[in-house]
Amino acid sequence: MPIIKITQQTSQLILAGELTRKTVTKSFEKKSRQLLSNHINTLSLAAVSKVDTAGLAWLLMMLEQANRQAIALQFIDIPQELTKLAKLSAVDSFLPIN
Repeated sequence: MPIIKITQQTSQLILAGELTRKTVTKSFEKKSRQLLSNHINTLSLAAVSKVDTAGLAWLLMMLEQANRQAIALQFIDIPQELTKLAKLSAVDSFLPIN
């Protein structure tokens, strides 16, 4: 079964594993929202091995949550697969990619 691990390192969340419909569960969403409240301003996706539209939707949800909390959230180390998916979905301009 695929997994996604999320850890906090100072003001950064580090994701590792598959960011897919199989791993983006309600408990994962709840945990990530709680972590966002801990002064997070960066999501590192360097260790994400697979991503699908559910993962992309989760990233957009995190961005929306950050905006509600007046957090300038940025994404770093974006996998090429995610960049392609965001362009195909016409949401690449919404992602704060550095």
